[in-house]
Amino acid sequence: MPRRRLDNLDDATIKAAKAREKPYRLSDGGGLLLQVETTGGKSWLVRFTHAGKRREAGLGGYPAVTLAEARRKAEKALEEARKGADPVKARREARKALEEARKAEEEAERRIFAKVAEAVIKAEAPSWKNARTAHMWQSSLELHAAPLMKLPVASITREMVRDCILPIWHEKPIIAAKTLRRIGAVLRFAAAQKWGADATAADVRTLRHLGFTKQAGERGHPALAWRQAPAFFEALDKLPGLAPVALRFAALSALRSGEARALRWNWISFDGGEAVLTVPGLVMKGRKLSEPPPHRVPLSSAMLQTLATAYSRAYGVKVAPADLPKLARIAGDSWIFPNISRTGPFTDMALLAVIRRMNEGEDGPKWVDPSGRPVVPHGWRATFRTWCDDCHPAERDAAEKALAHEDANKVAGRYRRSDLFERRIGLMEAWGQHCTKAPAPVVSLPARTMGAR
Repeated sequence: MPRRRLDNLDDATIKAAKAREKPYRLSDGGGLLLQVETTGGKSWLVRFTHAGKRREAGLGGYPAVTLAEARRKAEKALEEARKGADPVKARREARKALEEARKAEEEAERRIFAKVAEAVIKAEAPSWKNARTAHMWQSSLELHAAPLMKLPVASITREMVRDCILPIWHEKPIIAAKTLRRIGAVLRFAAAQKWGADATAADVRTLRHLGFTKQAGERGHPALAWRQAPAFFEALDKLPGLAPVALRFAALSALRSGEARALRWNWISFDGGEAVLTVPGLVMKGRKLSEPPPHRVPLSSAMLQTLATAYSRAYGVKVAPADLPKLARIAGDSWIFPNISRTGPFTDMALLAVIRRMNEGEDGPKWVDPSGRPVVPHGWRATFRTWCDDCHPAERDAAEKALAHEDANKVAGRYRRSDLFERRIGLMEAWGQHCTKAPAPVVSLPARTMGAR
């Protein structure tokens, strides 16, 4: 026979119940109790008999669980007890099932492509030289792999990857290749976690059979013919701003765009009248060594003139190359090519934007490679290397050192430890004279360093 309810409590009584020195209980009747703690907190209990023993089960806290809801829960628990069930055990099992369902849901969420991509970026970010790389990873995946982002990694097939990347494979070959590599990295990470992902779904060698024909970009970055370099520099020097100067220095120094954009004034020394730029090893591309060596660049007359122009445009004062030792010491570790807010260097798109601006016109792009592709900043390294082959073939090794390339023969590379700096002095001077059409004026530098900052 159901237990008779007394309904002793109401909301006014419950709210009026104050904390005491010891916890106490108020009975609503029928086994429903309200426990008031010393802190003033209130919670519901139901008292029942199971297997001949008196037991209690918690029903939740007040006011999250209202009086009416507590009465319904109490009646349900008492009904279960009358049928021989244990409400405490039932609640425990229900909580366990709920927790397992929650964990399963969280695990499934972790295996969604977007979440796995976040994990990969977090794991790889400490090894990236540029903090913007993480943003570029994320944005490229969100833009070009959008259909994959909400899918479980185990469900992603080669055909899905193909459908994402194929539309831009030839239109935007560099972006497409990078995005494909990033998708592959996410899927390989997921496969390593044994989440059922296909580690080969983004393998370009397999995708060749699904429409990924050879890209034009696979011929290398579009590069200007070296005989056109003087005309390009003449047009470049007419552009205002600091970004064209950064592009000019990158082309003259044969540095990669990212290395040239990251330069700081205190990386330049003028000891003994010799101007040398030393790029720290950790800034250079391809950190395969645990302690990568720095890369020294002999500063030619054309490069020194470019640095003087950079200082003039950055600080609004006219300076000459001969002023650089003193000015570099004053500038310290500030950027040589700062962005407009001076919070960092130019982005990777800044130099490309310069060339795009130079290629604007009714007649179409003017600065293109032999196949008609508009040139890009990185292509200047190929222009320099081709000029070396055609005009200074005996300096092949020096040209490779100027490009900071590792020796293809790993065994020989362990023994060949010279950076051929002395041989590169004349090579870089000749390259600068070629690009600027005529020998640059002789730059007079102090015979001694100006001292540490």
